[in-house]
Amino acid sequence: MGVRTGQSCVRRVALGTGRWSTGYLTMLKTKRIAIVGGGPTAVYTVKNLLQKAAGLHITIFEAGRVAGCGLPYSEDHNTPDMLANITSVEIPPVLVSLSDWVRSADARLLKRFGIVRENVNDRDFYPRVLIGAYYSDQLKRLVQSSAPGQTIQIETETRVLDVKPDGEGFTVFIERGKNSARRRFDTVIMATGHRTDFDRPEPLPRLFRSPYPVQELQVGEDRAALILGSSLSAIDAAVGLATRYGDFVGEDEALSYKPSSKQKLRLVMASRKGTVPDSDFFYPIPEEPLMIFTPARLELLREKGQTGLLAKVFKLFKQQLVSDDADFVESLGLKRFTPEGFAKAYFAMRKTRQGFDAVAENLAQSERDYRDRRIVMWRYTMMRAHEVFGEIVPFFDQRDLKRFRRHLAPAFADAYGCVPHLSIRRLLALHRAGCLDIVALGEDGTIRYGAGSFTLVANGREESFGTFIDARGQSAASISELGFSQLDKVLATSDPFKRKNSEREGDQFRLRLEDRSDADIFCISIPVMMERYPFAQGLVACSEAAEVVAAAI
Repeated sequence: MGVRTGQSCVRRVALGTGRWSTGYLTMLKTKRIAIVGGGPTAVYTVKNLLQKAAGLHITIFEAGRVAGCGLPYSEDHNTPDMLANITSVEIPPVLVSLSDWVRSADARLLKRFGIVRENVNDRDFYPRVLIGAYYSDQLKRLVQSSAPGQTIQIETETRVLDVKPDGEGFTVFIERGKNSARRRFDTVIMATGHRTDFDRPEPLPRLFRSPYPVQELQVGEDRAALILGSSLSAIDAAVGLATRYGDFVGEDEALSYKPSSKQKLRLVMASRKGTVPDSDFFYPIPEEPLMIFTPARLELLREKGQTGLLAKVFKLFKQQLVSDDADFVESLGLKRFTPEGFAKAYFAMRKTRQGFDAVAENLAQSERDYRDRRIVMWRYTMMRAHEVFGEIVPFFDQRDLKRFRRHLAPAFADAYGCVPHLSIRRLLALHRAGCLDIVALGEDGTIRYGAGSFTLVANGREESFGTFIDARGQSAASISELGFSQLDKVLATSDPFKRKNSEREGDQFRLRLEDRSDADIFCISIPVMMERYPFAQGLVACSEAAEVVAAAI
């Protein structure tokens, strides 16, 4: 599904038809909008633009073969074994919800993913490539459903090389294959997702700077790989290699792993803390609003002044957490409830749950909680609170921002970043087969390269691997790192998403240029947003940012 192989998909609508009069459309100036990046963020942006305005000519530039899915959900970079860690009901609908789309899918798609139509549930987890097919299909339907006066053009296998503010508009420099061109637009929206280095050669043999594309991961003659990281991307790397060199057999508790040769696969995930994410936990959907730590109360604190804002906000968070789960707060043994102290105590608690015995115990408890509809209150509170924190972080000064990103962001990401039960079962099956281990690097662990192999030294253990995979996931980036040099020269600030109390809500993603403070150029590129919006990687955040930008335009 979607638009492939460099084709251009255009929906041209004749003027003067439907509910719009010819005279009205003649007076209406068409706004030319460029969207850089064709993943889910672009899909939500198109949806909101079509809902809010007529007189639009939208062009989506997508570097990949298929528009709509984005790298995390692309078949070019994932296999059907890679599960998304978001349930169906949590994904913001485009035209229809994901679960309704699956229920109405043709039999061939259901058979491919082993889905029984009658058993589709709103809380199901799906393979990433299925979610990618959903977004590609929804984009196609948006193109088909555009109203008179709205034109959508999708250009795949097309890279945007630069963006130059020019007069009242912008010149966008593009490249497709060996051909280059420039286009004029009134508005530019940067909606690039995950950064990639796929075109850069690997500096060392069997060094993978990313686990994606998963299909390209391989091990050498030693059948061994060291995976840096132990969260979602690392799980993808481990499962991807496992399915390349063997098979998962059976279901649920009986799931096992069978290598395809007598020489066992040897995988080690290494991270500073040495823990894997917990299993997905039960909580009510829709989520219940917090009663103390609320956006309205944080707004009142913000309006009183932005200096020292984190300390004031964190006091309110403490009140909420104590109100919801006083036993959990007491178990942390905190003398002072500060961001630093809380994070230290939280990860000390997590450290007690290292090892695969603890992973298995957590999975069993999560399954019981689902069966009994039991809520772990501290986790449920932290999950909801991180969304509220996300609204206030853009207002922090640099000191508070640094404290939040260093101490609190990792704790919240660990608390809500849980994974499907099937993903945990696969890790446990690999461990039982003697194919997977996890190591805590701590502060002193090292990884070095020499004589054609990568050596891990940590906790008194030294082990060499022929393959090394950096699977630490997406990291924040500056606009400069996107490579748009002409745009970079005219940016008025190096901290574009720092917000002030006096700023309009709709301008939070507008880039401020030196000579054009109200230029229609917006950035909702995930790596750039992550500095001020540390939880921006989720599909909900993509949808919300797209709505803000469309309203501003």
